[in-house]
Amino acid sequence: MDSDSILSLLGKQKDFCEARVEKLEFSSVRFKDGEMQVNAGTEEGANVRVFRNGCWGFASGKPCELPKLLKKAKKLASVGKGRLKLTERGKLGKIKNWKIGKGIGVEELVRVSKELGKRMRGKRITNRSIGLFEQVDRGEYYNSEGESVSENVLVMYGRFSAVGKKGNRIEEGSERLSSLKKWDEEELLEKAKEAKRKCEESLDSGAAKKGEFSVVMDPALAGVFAHEAVGHACEADGIIDGTSILGDKMGKKIGSGLITIWDDPQLENGFGRYSFDEEGIRGKKVDLIKKGRVAGRLNSIETAAELGEKPNGHGRSESYASSPIVRMSNTCIEPGGQEVEELMEMKRGLYLKGMCGGSVDPFTGQFMFRCEEAFPVVNGEVGKRVRGVSITGTIMETLLEVDGVAKDFELSPGFCGKEGQNVRVSDGGPHVRVKKIRIG
Repeated sequence: MDSDSILSLLGKQKDFCEARVEKLEFSSVRFKDGEMQVNAGTEEGANVRVFRNGCWGFASGKPCELPKLLKKAKKLASVGKGRLKLTERGKLGKIKNWKIGKGIGVEELVRVSKELGKRMRGKRITNRSIGLFEQVDRGEYYNSEGESVSENVLVMYGRFSAVGKKGNRIEEGSERLSSLKKWDEEELLEKAKEAKRKCEESLDSGAAKKGEFSVVMDPALAGVFAHEAVGHACEADGIIDGTSILGDKMGKKIGSGLITIWDDPQLENGFGRYSFDEEGIRGKKVDLIKKGRVAGRLNSIETAAELGEKPNGHGRSESYASSPIVRMSNTCIEPGGQEVEELMEMKRGLYLKGMCGGSVDPFTGQFMFRCEEAFPVVNGEVGKRVRGVSITGTIMETLLEVDGVAKDFELSPGFCGKEGQNVRVSDGGPHVRVKKIRIG
């Protein structure tokens, strides 16, 4: 169906309804210890949501089946009564047209992967894994109020892993790279070599001491903290369900005045960038923590109505086959005014880089992160790498202990999972110093 036909179909309905159409072109290559797996193809899909009697009816299938999907969604919405409400949507307005890049295709991905695999060889490296993925996603949104909007996005993502062995010890080094513009072969090579370096250095590192220390988090680890410990706690569905420690903290001081954390769907270089969400709402920047105080929440049109707030474009779904739920996009700590060297001026502490696993309980605020790399700092001097470092604490205690925020800023890409759906995101920020945290 063309755009006019879809709008005409939806416009004839008494209930609010919306439709999404997606067209995907994808190529992926996975190199593992010399073996290559290649996949490429196209996919099309569509869905319809109908809102009736306080509940949604949802159906997905092929774009050519939209009339049938609408009929099914109407039937599902009529099954019972719910308590959901929808807030005023506001005008979508003009959408920014991002420049879309061009992928390199399967043959080039294979060539590059082979070259990257060579760069990751080493005497102690036992396993090498490289995954390169590119996809053009063409998304269209329509609703019964006559709104329609479309956006094309080129998504490129690479992951590199090197596993090594020394005696009975096995260690891994990993790296990630993303772009919404183009592949940079030199940067790919650097990431591959960096994964190998991390693995080899980890094999040679000694064990870390336990206790309470001052720490400096690099942008990658600080970004993970912003996403996992703060971002999830600010998702409005969790607040409504009573599973977020920040549910009753709006406007209250929970951290150092040096800390501001925001989520911005339209961040220029963010891997989670988009102009509008799957509910046809413009993606807006939201301050989650502003100078230590809880300042905002991420909303869908449902949660905004429930909380008496405005929707801010954070209703996202993995694909046309899933209903949108509240999600983050690009979640970051705002840079401060200090130099990184100033933060390192610690009598006894640790410099922590990256994260390779962990968990957060958004209800209690407790967290545990395993750090990818760690270096002792004595009287401002950074020492040799140590291994087995994890940090534990609670969200608010840690935010209150922040006593330094640097001027720099870096982003890290990834995919966030929630309720069985994965969406692309990024997180980041500057170097951040925490005066006291538990090292385990």
